[in-house]
Amino acid sequence: MFCVRCARAERKRLKARPDPDDGLTRQELIASLDRFFASSGASDICRRCHEQGTGCCPTTCRVMGAKGCDTNSRYGKTVFCAAFVCGALLNAISECDAEAGRALKWVKAELGAAEFHVYEMITRVPPPSREPVLPLALPRRYPRPDGLENGGKIKEKLSALAPEVLEIRRRWRELERREADNEIRKQEVER
Repeated sequence: MFCVRCARAERKRLKARPDPDDGLTRQELIASLDRFFASSGASDICRRCHEQGTGCCPTTCRVMGAKGCDTNSRYGKTVFCAAFVCGALLNAISECDAEAGRALKWVKAELGAAEFHVYEMITRVPPPSREPVLPLALPRRYPRPDGLENGGKIKEKLSALAPEVLEIRRRWRELERREADNEIRKQEVER
C-alpha cells in the first residue's frame, strides 16, 4: 500500500515517458541489485541461510556455491535470480525500508518474470519440467528501480532481523519436509 505522497510520486513516475535509451542494461540492472544486496547485508543473510541448509535457491543451479550465489560464475545471473529474494527476507527488507521493499517486489514481478525460463535453463531444470517457453524478447534497457540506491542505510536494522529470518526459514523447511513425508506416505498407502 502506498501513502498519499508515495502514490502521487508513483503516478507522476508512470506518466513520464521514458527515453528508450534511458535506464539500465541487463548486466547493469543485475549489478545494481547485487550491490543493493551486498550493501544492505541481505547477501550475508542468504549465505547464512544456505549454510544452515534452508536456502531457497535450487541445488542444481550452476551459479550456486557452497555458501550461496557465486557472482563470479561463468554462467552469470539472470534478472530473475538477481531479483529473487524469499518472502521472509523481503518482509524484513520492507520493514527496514518500505520503498526498497516495493522496488524489489516490482523488479521481481515485472522484470524478472520475463527471464524465468532462462533461469530454468541455468538451474538445469529438465526440459519436460520447464514452463512452456514463449518467444523471448528481452528489453534493450530496463527501468532503473527506485529505492535501491543505498542499501547501507538499512544494514544495521536488517542485520538485527537476521535471526528472525533464519528461524522462519528453518520452520518453513521443516514444514516442507513434513509435507513431502506425508505425500510419500499417502502414495505408499494408495499402492
